[in-house]
Amino acid sequence: MQDLLQPANSPRAELTLLSVSLGIMVGLVMSIANVYLGLFAGMTVSASIPAAVISMGILKGVLRRGTIHENNIVQTIASAGESLAAGIIFTMPALVIAGIWSDFDYVTTTLVSLTGGMLGVLFMIPLRKPMIVENAELVYPEGVACAKVLEAGEEGGSGMRLVFGALGLGTLFKLAADAVGFLSGSLKLTLVAGSSRFWLGLTASPALIGVGWIVGFNIAALVFVGGAVSWLLAAPWLSATFDYALEGDALFAAVKADVKFLGVGAMVVGGLWSIIQIRDGIKRGVRETFGGYRASMNAAERTPSRDMDSRWLLLLVLATVMVVLSLYLRVTGGQWGASVLATVMMTVCSFFFV
Repeated sequence: MQDLLQPANSPRAELTLLSVSLGIMVGLVMSIANVYLGLFAGMTVSASIPAAVISMGILKGVLRRGTIHENNIVQTIASAGESLAAGIIFTMPALVIAGIWSDFDYVTTTLVSLTGGMLGVLFMIPLRKPMIVENAELVYPEGVACAKVLEAGEEGGSGMRLVFGALGLGTLFKLAADAVGFLSGSLKLTLVAGSSRFWLGLTASPALIGVGWIVGFNIAALVFVGGAVSWLLAAPWLSATFDYALEGDALFAAVKADVKFLGVGAMVVGGLWSIIQIRDGIKRGVRETFGGYRASMNAAERTPSRDMDSRWLLLLVLATVMVVLSLYLRVTGGQWGASVLATVMMTVCSFFFV
């Protein structure tokens, strides 16, 4: 996408009233849809690619104007709103379920969303260059796909036809598999060995094929190995070792719930290992932020890769942390020790897991 960026001394429309307004509207729609979907099905869908497609359709197709930078602003605003909505619905209901809250505290929920989103954006600024620009190990499949969609929309022609052609084929397959039932959305096989039965299933999804193509063979192989270990080794061992006293679908659900703990452990280890792998980039980002080093990226002229001045960044982080501390004091009833400890832990975790 870098080759589509204009030189630093040429004017370009980017953070405009149109892009911000459209981003807010698309973000509201995607956030509402994801809140419903997440509370209903326990999963959400990212808004980046749909927002990019909608933005291109409105700016290029309807208004006959707009730049790739405006489209990028729209999808960024929309995806940020969707991510905040997903973060809230997967965490705050636990307080009600656990009996800590008798009902939702909307003021606290709103402040948690605002401060969490603000810290995420601020911490990503010093980490953008070492983790995204200079890091070749992190694939960012969704970001790559979204960039290709934006590039195709800017270039037009065959690239745009290819994007919308793939979108149409994926839509037709999904309708034929799920809505009409003309095609099967999965391949299933049952094997019988003595008194044991083995069930194998494969989901036929164009979306999964696209993700696998983007992330490459190595990461796709790791996903496959994780599934194979969970269901070919862990699930039979759990069902044979522990007496679930269940049958059929109930037994499958119980084993599936226990297997998820393996996935959670693998995710934690993977996150920690990712931090270890990019530790040099994180150190450099922290050093540049606290050292005020922005010689190349924050030159007087406007450049596409310009970052916020480190002094403003630190002031905004400090102000947000103070709001978080006041929020903890409000929740704990004025207990300073617990509030300060929780604020420090939250800030550190927010930085490393941004």
